[in-house]
Amino acid sequence: MDDSKKQYSKIKNELREQIIHKILIEKKPIMDVALEHNILQSTCKSIINTYMREGRVGKKESRVRKLKKVMKTYEVVLNPLYPQMSTIVQSQNIENCVEKSKKGQKEENNKNENFTEQQDVNKMIQQWCEQIKQQIFLLSNSNQFFQSSMNLIQK
Repeated sequence: MDDSKKQYSKIKNELREQIIHKILIEKKPIMDVALEHNILQSTCKSIINTYMREGRVGKKESRVRKLKKVMKTYEVVLNPLYPQMSTIVQSQNIENCVEKSKKGQKEENNKNENFTEQQDVNKMIQQWCEQIKQQIFLLSNSNQFFQSSMNLIQK
């Protein structure tokens, strides 16, 4: 194991301000400032780059992860007489959103969603077809009753 590598160290905001002042205002070389404070040169560069790019001295208070929000819509055309001939058209809309990160939440949701989604759609189609069949049956029975009653009245 290489002993020359330094372990990750937390740098306080006061020290960050001193590093920024010495490098940008006093125009000292990054290497000299790093040796003076006993930190890595790359750490000094990161502090300067963050200050130049974002204007902040300290660490971020909390991390924010950009996530994609996937909206899936299904258009179902049911064929109650032949449920196997029912059609499903799936459309997908992806939106970018920002949420506070929760470790592993996205991966865990995706695993469960993909597996059960198709099963749920199939169950819904079956239920709809059964309901439509029942409604057709009830309507045909009521029509037959109505027609037979009308025939008796007309005679």
